[in-house]
Amino acid sequence: MKIEIADQRETLAAAGKLAAGLGLELYAVGGCARDWLLGRSSDDIDFLVSGDPLPLARGFAAGGSITPFDKFRTVRAFMPDGRRFDFAGFRREVYPAPAKLPVVEPAATLAEDLLRRDFTCNAMAVSLLPESFGGLADPHGGAADVKAGLLRVLHPASFRDDPTRIYRCARFAARFGWTPEKGTAGLVAEAVAAGQPGLLSAERLRNELVKILKEAKPSAALDLLAAWKALAFVYRGEGWPRLDGLSDWRARLAYLAGRPGAGGEDFIKGLRLERTVSVPIVRALALAARGREPLGLEPFQAEAVAALREER
Repeated sequence: MKIEIADQRETLAAAGKLAAGLGLELYAVGGCARDWLLGRSSDDIDFLVSGDPLPLARGFAAGGSITPFDKFRTVRAFMPDGRRFDFAGFRREVYPAPAKLPVVEPAATLAEDLLRRDFTCNAMAVSLLPESFGGLADPHGGAADVKAGLLRVLHPASFRDDPTRIYRCARFAARFGWTPEKGTAGLVAEAVAAGQPGLLSAERLRNELVKILKEAKPSAALDLLAAWKALAFVYRGEGWPRLDGLSDWRARLAYLAGRPGAGGEDFIKGLRLERTVSVPIVRALALAARGREPLGLEPFQAEAVAALREER
C-alpha cells in the first residue's frame, strides 16, 4: 500500500537517496504516517534507519549541524534553514519497572521497533527509499484501526510500562473523535484502578497535561480522563466550561488552576513549571481573586483573568 506524502517531499526524497547510497533502509515514522494516511499535513516527521543513523544524519545536514544522543541511538540534525529532524536506528525498549523510563537496546527489524510504540495508529512507517517511496509498512494493523477510528495498544503491559499512554489515549481520542477498542479500554481501567498513573513523576504528568492544553479543544480529553478516573492524578478541579474558548495553553492552565477544588497557586507550584511560566500564572490568579482592574498584563493573563471573573 502506498500513501501520499503531504509534507516536504523533496527533502524526504533526498534523504531516501542518501540512505540508499549507504545501503540503509529509511522510513518516516510516528505521527506523520498516521496523519498522511488520514490525508492531513504533519509537523511530526522523524526518521527511522536500519543501521547506524550517524553517517546518514551527517550527510543529510551538510552545511548544518548534528547532535548525537548515543544513549538513545538517535542523532538530531539541524538544517542550514533551521529545520530539525531526528534520526533513530531500529531499537527496542525494556522497562525495568512500571512507569520507569525504558532502557534502549538495538532491534533487528522494523517490526520489532514499531512494536515498542504506544498505539497501532502510531506503529506505521513510510518508506523513503527511491524504489519504494511512499510505501506503508504496517506490521501491526494500524491502517485498519485508523479506518475504524479505534485506538489499540500493542501489548497488554503497555499502560503498566508507561502510564503516560493513558493521557495520550485521551488526547488522540479527543483530537480524532476515536474510541479505545474494548481490550484497550479494559487495560486503561485496570491501570487506573491499580494506581499506576501515580507512579509517574510530577514532571511527566505535567507534560501530558500541557500537551492536552495545546490541543484545539482540550476539554474533550479532560472529560474522558475524568470519566476514566485518571484525571485526579494530575488535576482535581471541578469543571472547565470556558476552557476551549481560551487561545493560549498558559491561559487555559491558569483557568484550570482557578477552578473550584483545583488548588490555585499550590497546584501551579506542584507542576514544577519554569518560573517564566509559573510566575505570570500565579499573578493572574491573584488578580482574578482580588477583583481589581488589572493593568499591564500579557494577553494570556488577561484571557485567564476575564474567564475566571466571569464565573464568580
